[in-house]
Amino acid sequence: MPKDTSYRVLLPSDVQPEKYDLTLEPDFERFMFDGSVKITVDVQEATDSITLHTKELMIASAKFTPADSSKSFAANDIHIKVKEMTCAFGFAEVLPVGKGVLEIEFRGILNDKMAGFYRSQYTDSKGNKKHMATTQFEAIDARRCFPCWDEPARKAVFVVTLIFPDGLTALSNMPQSASEIRKDGKRVETFLQTPNMSTYLLAFCIGEYEYIGDQTKSGVVCRIFCCPGSRAKCAYALKTCIRSLEFYNEFFGVPYPLPKLDMIAIPDFAAGAMENWGLVTYREVALLCDEKTVGASQKQRICSVIAHELAHQWFGNLVTMGWWDDLWLNEGFANWMQTFASDKLHPEWNIWETYVGMEQQRALQLDALRSSHPIQVPIKHAEEVEEVFDAISYCKGGSVVRMIYAVLGEEKFQEGLQVYFKRHSYGNTETTDLWKAWSEVSGKDIGTMMRSWTEQMGFPVLKVLTDPLETPGTDEVEVEQKWFLADGSVEAGDEKKTWMVPMLIAGSKRKAAVTFFDAGSTAKISCGGCNAEGEKWLKFNHGQHIPIRVQYPPSMLARFAADLQSMLPEDRIGLLSDTFALCKAGAMDPIELVKLLKGFDTEANDKVWSELSSVLDGLGKIVRQGLDDAVANAYVSFCAKIFGAAFAKVGWDTKEGDSDNEKKLRSTLIGSVAKYCYKDAAVAAEAKKRFQAFIAAPNDSSVLSADIRGAVLSIVMKAEGTDAVFDQLVAAHDIVTDGAVKINIYAAIGDAPTLALKKRALDWTLSENVRSQDLIYIPASMAVGGREGAEAVFGWIQSEYGQIYGRLGTTSMMLFSSVVRISGAGFVTADKAKEVEAFWKSRELYKMIQKALSQVIEGIMSNAGFVGRMKTSEAAKPGAWA
Repeated sequence: MPKDTSYRVLLPSDVQPEKYDLTLEPDFERFMFDGSVKITVDVQEATDSITLHTKELMIASAKFTPADSSKSFAANDIHIKVKEMTCAFGFAEVLPVGKGVLEIEFRGILNDKMAGFYRSQYTDSKGNKKHMATTQFEAIDARRCFPCWDEPARKAVFVVTLIFPDGLTALSNMPQSASEIRKDGKRVETFLQTPNMSTYLLAFCIGEYEYIGDQTKSGVVCRIFCCPGSRAKCAYALKTCIRSLEFYNEFFGVPYPLPKLDMIAIPDFAAGAMENWGLVTYREVALLCDEKTVGASQKQRICSVIAHELAHQWFGNLVTMGWWDDLWLNEGFANWMQTFASDKLHPEWNIWETYVGMEQQRALQLDALRSSHPIQVPIKHAEEVEEVFDAISYCKGGSVVRMIYAVLGEEKFQEGLQVYFKRHSYGNTETTDLWKAWSEVSGKDIGTMMRSWTEQMGFPVLKVLTDPLETPGTDEVEVEQKWFLADGSVEAGDEKKTWMVPMLIAGSKRKAAVTFFDAGSTAKISCGGCNAEGEKWLKFNHGQHIPIRVQYPPSMLARFAADLQSMLPEDRIGLLSDTFALCKAGAMDPIELVKLLKGFDTEANDKVWSELSSVLDGLGKIVRQGLDDAVANAYVSFCAKIFGAAFAKVGWDTKEGDSDNEKKLRSTLIGSVAKYCYKDAAVAAEAKKRFQAFIAAPNDSSVLSADIRGAVLSIVMKAEGTDAVFDQLVAAHDIVTDGAVKINIYAAIGDAPTLALKKRALDWTLSENVRSQDLIYIPASMAVGGREGAEAVFGWIQSEYGQIYGRLGTTSMMLFSSVVRISGAGFVTADKAKEVEAFWKSRELYKMIQKALSQVIEGIMSNAGFVGRMKTSEAAKPGAWA
């Protein structure tokens, strides 16, 4: 049965675009642009009106000329609907069926909202402030630049012409085809026709740039562009770009189809990066680095972001979802592929361990809320998609792709993808098209398996009812599945939700073949011999390939705790995160988590330490705000002891020959030392010495290792908490050129310990010194730093709402939803949940942030429930933390 799409609000289908000839001339003094577009269309039904999307454009005129005719029809009625973001062009005569050209003259704003065709400020080589022009069209902002059919399925080809001051550089999706100087001294540059593609993938940039370049084995020209002075920071990105492109060409079996691939760092950029076909745009911090001094985490992040965006050149650009319902086809696949490709390029990173601890956990945390949503979520109005650019579309989407890979194996997984790309190149698809390709090559019914994962929200907890190592003579174990919810709540009908779960089981010595827990509440599952004599433990969801939680009986947990280091790092991470989530939901006593934590005293893996830090930070919010001071102090001492001891082994300084993973371990440990040991005199003194060296030369990356820089700044801010330290950080911020350093400074300023400094920090956040793209960093750091910080941030959001909305809300709801999330990020009581909810419900934009707010409130209430459970546990006694 065909899918019902009648709920979608789309432009009329009577006229279809085929080609846009777009000319734009930006004015860098008045921050406006003039434009004209000639759209070759196919009139499929006779009509006297053509409706397109427009936003914040002034339409001067429009006319329609049928093919093979010299007669033009001028639009005698131009009707703009601001709320619907459309413009209807009415004609006195009915336009004939067939091909024709719709020509429109218009003017727009070269805005500062990081959306549409916008301006970004940079500093030139002489220290002068200047502006470039750039674009960000996804999801629905091409209409801010030119009238168009701004829907992913309305693909067309584009020929772009840009008119700009000579001396600047212009870039677009394709290489130049023509360039000339007009009599007025301006350059007119036209670019080759693009492939058939969606409007949101069109891009162009005009500015003063430097670049480096090279080409792939197949001859694709790759270039990295940046603002003046940053050329030396492009080398790692170029190397990663070429290696990623060559890997994808081979893996996907369809060569990258454009002659060039440019990547450019933009000073003001709302997202992390954007996959525009042939011209990928990035935040500077996500693309540029000095490979000799870059922190290990940022280096891996740059690699992952590049791999993500280049995966989109196939998944999203070459083959595009038909409508925003299937956004996850773009983002979920790229989320998985960024890790798969990075692992192929850098196997020494063991980056799948990072994926389990970060991407998978983000998915599980959000999807454990009743206010979550399915991976495939119906989108009526296109603007609704802003709310689903979230951890479900990205991280849960990526996690279910990882699950499919585990079930199919690399050969069939790859074969199915190649079928999919060859079948649907330059077209649009929906989720079932991908399932069909994998099913055909594997002989497995992927559609049936995946329906429960993509069409309903949530995921199951598998409860192991019997200990297979205590039942000799049987190869089966009884397992129960039910919907896992973060707050442990149960409502009528919950029991009807079930999933088809691949069972990946392993013992300490052997692995079982993949079996399936078919949709049902209980089952007896074969252990595949993994409970044979000599096995020390038996682990469900071996390798953490499935986005689920697993609850074990105490005897099985005890075996894990006694032999943790014999387990995969991914499984240690999963065991930690599952146990914490189950305790929070009331399925386990928190004292079981405390016992488990004490078993990690010999841990040496950087990703496991990152998960330990995450779990202890989450637990700390509950203990320090919900329990009495004696317990809170005992808890802090416990954390200080384990992190302090582990950090003492690695030390402050990078050692010759340290791997990136060893650098990340140092970074993770000192990050926790900054939280729990900043009052230690020796720690504070050493941090102060390094802080002073940084302040003396903030642009000299050799004076303070990037791997410990953020923690050093934070320790000094928290230990001293003076106006002098604050002023030093602000002064450093104003002269540093590296975005990663600025982010470290924001986090440290957010750690300001006194109310007076917190107010200064939040006031400064809204100054012109802080770019709008960076506005969120200080309040985000402050909100999770304790009760006072959470209160200060919420109060600031209330009192400065107009300014905050003016800088972020008019850019995108996706960006502004971060403000909604931090408004309640630090709270753990029902009273605060009511306050936060009441404030946002009183705002006019409530309907646009309703989903994000529901998730925030549910999160606070889940914390409140955990506080209550902690109070009745042995973990609420100081002695538990000895």
